[in-house]
Amino acid sequence: MTHFSVVQTDIHPAPYVAATGSARSAQILARLVRERCPGNAFGIREGAAFGGPKSNGFIRDCARSLEVQRIAAEELFAEADENPDQLVKWHVYFYDAGTGKFRFTVNAYLDHDLPVRAKCEADPELVGRTVVYGDPPTMETLYLMLDAFAAKQEATA
Repeated sequence: MTHFSVVQTDIHPAPYVAATGSARSAQILARLVRERCPGNAFGIREGAAFGGPKSNGFIRDCARSLEVQRIAAEELFAEADENPDQLVKWHVYFYDAGTGKFRFTVNAYLDHDLPVRAKCEADPELVGRTVVYGDPPTMETLYLMLDAFAAKQEATA
């Protein structure tokens, strides 16, 4: 069984926070701990980082809290049909500048990258979003998604 670790990425070397059995559960834990410990940044790594430096005890306790574990389990259960392998979640954002050759643009960010996602969701040019599970979407995949989105937007205009 492959383990995935949540690590605190704003400190070098990134200290261990928690370990789980799937990439998606680690990602959910990283996001939930970030929400509860503002000012800290968390990421995920493949493998169990038990032997490395440990993060602050409060942060580790937060990741293991009943509340965080319950929310993570509920999210995994809610996504079970569309993400049965518990792969990493990417948010894909589509923007419409209104004019020009490059009117529509696209970006993709990891679910636990909260500051960047907040900026994307506050962008007045944001006109659509979708979710992709798995490996990072390639530029080719993003452009195909963008072409399909742009065609749909123009067909409804």
